[in-house]
Amino acid sequence: MKKFAAAALAVASVASLAACGDDSSSGREDGVVRIGLVGPETGAAPQFYTDLLRPVELAVADLADEYGLDIEIVTVDDKGTPDGASAAVQQLLNTEDVDAIFGPPQSGNALQVAEVIQRSGRPWLSAALAPEIMDESLDPNWLFRTNYNASDLSSVVAQYLFSGDSTVGIVHSADAYGQSGAESIEAEAEELGADIAAVEAIQPGTTDFSAGISRLAAAGVDTVFLAITAGADTATVTKAIAQEGLAADRVVTNATILADFATLADPEQWENLVFIDPRDLTGDTVAGIAADYEAEYGEAPIIPTNVYSWMAAVDAYLQAVAEVGDARDFDAVREAMEGLEEVSVRDDVYEKPFGAGDHEIYEPEDPSQWVVFGFDGEGALEARGDLGTCIADGC
Repeated sequence: MKKFAAAALAVASVASLAACGDDSSSGREDGVVRIGLVGPETGAAPQFYTDLLRPVELAVADLADEYGLDIEIVTVDDKGTPDGASAAVQQLLNTEDVDAIFGPPQSGNALQVAEVIQRSGRPWLSAALAPEIMDESLDPNWLFRTNYNASDLSSVVAQYLFSGDSTVGIVHSADAYGQSGAESIEAEAEELGADIAAVEAIQPGTTDFSAGISRLAAAGVDTVFLAITAGADTATVTKAIAQEGLAADRVVTNATILADFATLADPEQWENLVFIDPRDLTGDTVAGIAADYEAEYGEAPIIPTNVYSWMAAVDAYLQAVAEVGDARDFDAVREAMEGLEEVSVRDDVYEKPFGAGDHEIYEPEDPSQWVVFGFDGEGALEARGDLGTCIADGC
């Protein structure tokens, strides 16, 4: 476990919070807001941990002084497994006695701990995509999601996939995230009265997926949807598409391709590759965050969309704590989050993002609020157009 303390514009590692002069077993200090982070520092996908911890550190450095708060960040490794997540959350709640929990960032692990965190009655901030994590029937509901959920994404992606006379195939990771993504598109296809020609699964870490792509080609697929957890696996699939000569007009994926995809793929692999997101990923705000991230950590963000989501979570939570004046008044903090006038990620502002019955920052209904992104010839991200325009006119 790593522990960090943050105040004003500084984030510093400390050996022991108990050494700060508090005698409690958790090392709490009066008046200090204690945020607990849980994610896979070890395991198969440590990038989700890295791009949970770093954006929280950056946002705390931005906002602690603005909101007049002293912040401590306590992290526990969930090892990338549901059992590890359960143990980590219990440690954060019972041993560390944190005021709020951020994470786990992976959907399967978040689902594992959802009931425990809800029972604890403490604010829970999530960027995980599984729609099942959010039980809107709960009163009170302690979960606030600052990313889109997979169902919302599937709804808008399906509009794009099945526009025109397309023959759609699916490739998904053989894990909970990939299976859920595939099932969501299958459900949307059924609702739209559309057919899916073929479905293939890729084991994480596979280096050759030519046989799966050959089966898609044999099924006459010309539009491919990828529900894949890691950018490296996406690169394996797009390489096979190029090598097998699959005539895919569109390969629609998700934003996890941003984790090293362009460094692993060749231009012919990203020519027709697109994904859909509600944030302006090519705008000044995201560029500024990426520059500050690289200056602080010596490398670019691994999953920029998660970085953005966690920074939104920090602003929402710290605003509410500052308004209430006491992070330990959990009910009041939750109600303050529900009533926020706006949540900001630097210059990007979301007005009235939450409500008592709406704890999700994005809404899927308006295609014009979603953007289709692709890559230019150099592998840099570019906006192709809003979803409504792309459906109507192509892009």
